[in-house]
Amino acid sequence: MYFTDLDKTEEVDITPEPLKEKGKATVRWLLGEPEGAPNFEMRYFSLSGEITTEWHSHAWEHQVYVVKGKGKVRTEDKEIDLEPGSAVFVPAGEEHHFVCPEGQFDFICVVPKGTRPCMIEGKCD
Repeated sequence: MYFTDLDKTEEVDITPEPLKEKGKATVRWLLGEPEGAPNFEMRYFSLSGEITTEWHSHAWEHQVYVVKGKGKVRTEDKEIDLEPGSAVFVPAGEEHHFVCPEGQFDFICVVPKGTRPCMIEGKCD
């Protein structure tokens, strides 16, 4: 068994450069392949201020669960309001991003194992 705590997990700043004056976006990799998880990796995102993640898509699905605050998820053809208790499934290949219109917006995101190097180092095999 492996145990961790959000406060003990390294926070990585992922704020898009052009938005650094508007707010902050961070990710913490709570559980994953390096910690012995055989199938999935769990990340904790925190957006604050008036910030968005970058528009992106990837070759894997992910699942999101909102923990704190209000925000939005946008795709090419829709925008969905999110609040604590909301859950989102983003299929592989779908262009999307998350939006914090103001305040604080935190969510848990689960992705397949092995995606950490792609997200952190840009090494997608």
